[in-house]
Amino acid sequence: MLRFFVDQNVPNKVSSFLMDLAYDVRLVRDIDSEMSDSTVLAIAQKENRIVITNDKDFLRLSLSYSDVDIIVFAFKNQSAQCRIESLKKILPKLKNSFGVIVLNQLTVN
Repeated sequence: MLRFFVDQNVPNKVSSFLMDLAYDVRLVRDIDSEMSDSTVLAIAQKENRIVITNDKDFLRLSLSYSDVDIIVFAFKNQSAQCRIESLKKILPKLKNSFGVIVLNQLTVN
């Protein structure tokens, strides 16, 4: 079962969507909304979780945390529904240890 660690910049509706599908989801904001990106990745690494974020800084940091899987939303449209629709398309295809996925209009259309 996939396990997720959702960054504080991701809309609540996205984490609710994942929880409704019975995924194991932890929220950064429930631990410390001021947590550094490196700490987010360290926790995800320790707990074997996939990070979901809107923060493109994670792309650079992923080089130091190559064993942490990361989904980065890179949409101009800021709606939660846009992010949920993209997850609906990729969740069935996710396998353990995929690296980094950047979701944008090109990847979900």
